[in-house]
Amino acid sequence: MKKTFIIILISAAIFFCIDLFFGKNILDFLYTNNIIVSPEKIISKVRKIQEKEKTYRIKNEHFHHTLASNIKVQSRWINVKPYLTCTDKFGFRISCIEKNNEKNNNKNIVFIGDSFTEGLGLDYEKNFTGMLNDYSENNIINMGVSSYSPIIYFKKIQYFVLKGLYIDHVVVLIDISDVADAIDYYECEDSNNVCRYSWDNQSNINPIKKKEENFIFPLYEKIRIETKNLKRKIKPEIYIYRKNYKRSMWTHVESTDEIKKGINNSIKHMTSLHNFLKTEDISLSIAVYPQPSQIIYDSKNSKQVKIWKKFCKNKCKHFINLFPVFFDEKPKLTSMQIIKKYYIKNDIHFNELGNKKIFNVLKDLD
Repeated sequence: MKKTFIIILISAAIFFCIDLFFGKNILDFLYTNNIIVSPEKIISKVRKIQEKEKTYRIKNEHFHHTLASNIKVQSRWINVKPYLTCTDKFGFRISCIEKNNEKNNNKNIVFIGDSFTEGLGLDYEKNFTGMLNDYSENNIINMGVSSYSPIIYFKKIQYFVLKGLYIDHVVVLIDISDVADAIDYYECEDSNNVCRYSWDNQSNINPIKKKEENFIFPLYEKIRIETKNLKRKIKPEIYIYRKNYKRSMWTHVESTDEIKKGINNSIKHMTSLHNFLKTEDISLSIAVYPQPSQIIYDSKNSKQVKIWKKFCKNKCKHFINLFPVFFDEKPKLTSMQIIKKYYIKNDIHFNELGNKKIFNVLKDLD
């Protein structure tokens, strides 16, 4: 035992001596010869993806941001293979498969929401709006874009209606995270556009920051980081499944002043949308659905359901509650089994099967 301890101690001393004097040179050799990937290359790859996304996820002077018009691009999202994003002349997401989508003399039905409605991570045909477009005799218009919230739903619908786009019916898919976004999004003081604290007031902050620390033992630090990354791959610490995940926890924790502000702002902007649509003789429906956090910690009769069901009274053509569609599987499946079945792996967005569930509820709405 003593001999083993001495061998370990001497080995460690030799390792740290080599690391102290030659560690940086060894790592540089490994990086240069592509034996291991350098942090710089990882950062560069991520930045290239971000820069590509910025070419078609663009700012808008009326409703903050949108998708560029008439695009066909390869998009990237976490945990999924690359997929295609195509848009029409208005910047609304459409199928990338060439086909005749014109349905003359039928209703124009707009679906608007955030990344769930846009269909982040999926080809259009695997998103519920793509499924509806193939199934319905009506014209299905997808105005959803990642990071939208109620004030943008209002501003975007208003903009296109006043520009002459004919709409018969609007379906807003209110996301759980809209309450968090409703705190950040607000009407700019100097224009009718929408501003956002975390985007517009911190636009000079790079989300990826390379640590400039010079470690005394660089080899040890590299091994420590890689060991930590390996542990995360084997057993990932998925923060979106935590009870205190900030963007979804408000439905199952005690309300704070910040949560109340987000709820009140959401209701205020949705009321503005309702009032505008009423003057234009356009009907409104609202749909609500759970994120993984709700499946784990919340109930079928969530605060999200209660708030928008109450709002819809005398305002909505339909209140579409999608919580039961997923919660009713709980007698047969555990919460995590439901999540793995209907959501993209380690992500909050629905997979193709989850979108199919939503499609089956929406397909027969008038």
